Amino acid sequence: MINNTARGAGVAYRTGAMRAVLAALALSATPAISACQARTAPLEGFQGTIEFDERVVAFEVAGRVLAVPVVRGDVLKGGDLLAQVDDTLARLTRDARADDLAAARADLALLQAGARSQDVAALASDVRAARASEELLQKEAGRTLILQQSGALSASQGDRATSDLDRAVQQRKALEQRLASLQSGARPEEITRAKARVESAVTALAFEEERLARCLLHSKEPGTVLDVHVKAGELAAVGTPALTIADVAHPYVDVFIAQGELDGVKVGAKVSTRVDATPTAFPGKVEFVSPRTEFTPRFLFSERERPHLVVRVRVRLEDPEAKLHAGVPAFVRLVK
Repeated sequence: MINNTARGAGVAYRTGAMRAVLAALALSATPAISACQARTAPLEGFQGTIEFDERVVAFEVAGRVLAVPVVRGDVLKGGDLLAQVDDTLARLTRDARADDLAAARADLALLQAGARSQDVAALASDVRAARASEELLQKEAGRTLILQQSGALSASQGDRATSDLDRAVQQRKALEQRLASLQSGARPEEITRAKARVESAVTALAFEEERLARCLLHSKEPGTVLDVHVKAGELAAVGTPALTIADVAHPYVDVFIAQGELDGVKVGAKVSTRVDATPTAFPGKVEFVSPRTEFTPRFLFSERERPHLVVRVRVRLEDPEAKLHAGVPAFVRLVK
């Protein structure tokens, strides 16, 4: 009887002590639970997801990739080199087109300069010699005609003298025409054709220069490299994606606002955006308001908004330190 009484007293003591310990733990855990609840308090605002304006940079010419000097996470400035394709063939073709242009310009200059004075003087001497020969043959033909009429020479000898004179006259006229052509220079049609050849050569050279320049892939705008799709040594075709670049300093959020809450929502309106990761709100502005309504998308979780007809509104944020990440839930509030 005494043992049972003592055993019951021990059990009661232990039970009371356990309750005291549990009460103390509950009291000590109360501030932590309150703090946890304060930290996990739901954010208010229109729900959306952080997104980046991504652009895929692709090759415009085919060739073997020589180098890709950038990696993921690199911050780019406008004009930075992203990738390089082997330009050996393009460079050789460019040099050939440059030689063609130089030859076409030389031909045009030759036509515009006209004949050299030495060539004109030499042809003028040939004309004078032809005239002298023609005069001599004319005198001989006259004497032959007199002798033929007197019967001293045959008719065939007279015909031969007349034929030689006619040949000399034609040679003299041909030389005079050549001299006149040489002195007057190239015809306008020849100069026009030469100019057209020069213009065609200029266009062909510009084409090859442009193709050679496109062997180097440059960034046109600032941004951050999100992904690199090629490696040095790979064969790239026209349109092969090389890199994915995004402007991570200016992400956007598409939110859906019920048509009954659109008052004050307009392009340029200021907003404040919160995410779970940081206590600081990110400033931004309304960039676009859809002219049409639509039903609430399925990725919004609020039961209050689901039944409503909503309008898509795009908000552009300012995040110069690139703290935000794509795909993170965001909560947008209008600043009034």
